[in-house]
Amino acid sequence: MVAFHFNPLQVECTLFFQENPYAYETIKGLATRLGRNTEDLVDALDLLVSSMVLEVIGSGETAIYRYIQPVNLDLGKVESWEQA
Repeated sequence: MVAFHFNPLQVECTLFFQENPYAYETIKGLATRLGRNTEDLVDALDLLVSSMVLEVIGSGETAIYRYIQPVNLDLGKVESWEQA
């Protein structure tokens, strides 16, 4: 069984990027928008990058984070097995 650790800051970052899907933010910019310290965001952003929720472009203080939008597969209309 895999243990899940709820991280409110990780959820807050995810919600920010979901609500602003075209945002490109540095850690400093995101800290300003969320009213958080950059040091507090480092671990949360690393987890979101490793979980493929966010993409990071570059490294260090100039690294830019952006949301990876989930792929929406349109499988078409599901037909009923029952015959009318």
